[in-house]
Amino acid sequence: MGIYANYAATSPALSAPVVKELSGYVGGTHLNAGRNFEGLEAGAIALRARRAMARLFDVPDPLRVIFTSGATQSLNMLIHGLIQEGCHVLATGVEHNAVARPLHQLHKNGVIELDWLSCGPDGSLDAGIVRAAIKKNTRLLVMTHASNVLGTVLPAADCFRIAREYGVFTVLDAAQTGGIVPLTMEDCCDALVFAGHKGLGGLAGSGGFVLGKALAEASGGIRPWVSGGTGSASDSLDMPGFLPDRFEPGTQNTIGILSLAASVEEVLRMGVENISERERGCTARFLSGLGEIKKVRPCGTCDPARCVPVVSVVVQGRDSGEASRLLFERHGVITRSGLHCSPLAHQTAGTFPDGTVRFSFGRGTTEEEVDAMLEALSSL
Repeated sequence: MGIYANYAATSPALSAPVVKELSGYVGGTHLNAGRNFEGLEAGAIALRARRAMARLFDVPDPLRVIFTSGATQSLNMLIHGLIQEGCHVLATGVEHNAVARPLHQLHKNGVIELDWLSCGPDGSLDAGIVRAAIKKNTRLLVMTHASNVLGTVLPAADCFRIAREYGVFTVLDAAQTGGIVPLTMEDCCDALVFAGHKGLGGLAGSGGFVLGKALAEASGGIRPWVSGGTGSASDSLDMPGFLPDRFEPGTQNTIGILSLAASVEEVLRMGVENISERERGCTARFLSGLGEIKKVRPCGTCDPARCVPVVSVVVQGRDSGEASRLLFERHGVITRSGLHCSPLAHQTAGTFPDGTVRFSFGRGTTEEEVDAMLEALSSL
């Protein structure tokens, strides 16, 4: 496959233990939960995955873990489930389109008031501006934990602490930090969104969100945005009031959930702190090497202690798409170019509309690969 440097988009391969579990599942009975006796297996798989996710994010009740098709669906469910007509919503100037587009649409249609919290060109955010931005009708603050373009980790806990003083609901997009940055959800936010196919090492099409105590209650202020059959409380035309059924209509992606159960258990065995330290080392090595290449400008904080393993660069005299193509064709280095589904982040960084070449590292990245990436960049 070459040298893979696109972990921020998706992990390139499942680990051997995860593949073994999935092979056993596909070769056996795979029925949906709650509709038949054999389907109890699917329910057991989901409970196993919920317990693993609850341990990862330090959540006391596994039933607060809700599975969806991924971070995008989760963010839409939370945003649409929490907003009220005429309310005010805050988000940051480095949000992914999974947040930016639904908020923009709601604002465009006159449903909500919307303000973007300004970030520095490196993606940094001063938590103090949250207090000044809150209005009497502010209901929701939703923000990414780390920019998928600049890698910079935002002070989410500090921002959310201020928001909670004013009774504002808080949603954290942890798509880029789940399994990479240690997180204690109860101390941080009202809801946390995770993507299964990035740092968690599961299949694409898996993910979900975790609810804090306040939102977990039926009267907690969040409405189901997607409705349908759950195999429970079928006598009522209303969605069940209990978790997780309240937010999990339809047939679940059980094989995706199984991949999460197995992969997150592996993350827990390895230790998020250990994973974070190793990937920070790769990032530091890459950033240090970039300093020796005159015609390549890194974007973001350039401080490995303040970012996830994501580094975007501008190659002088090269279109980002051309640079990415040459890196692959000449050196087998797989990157991602363009705007990375986050035009807001590029506008903040001053790289819009041309975009950047993004390098992102993961558990499979070696020091030798980092050096090869630097050599490839230097040759351009």
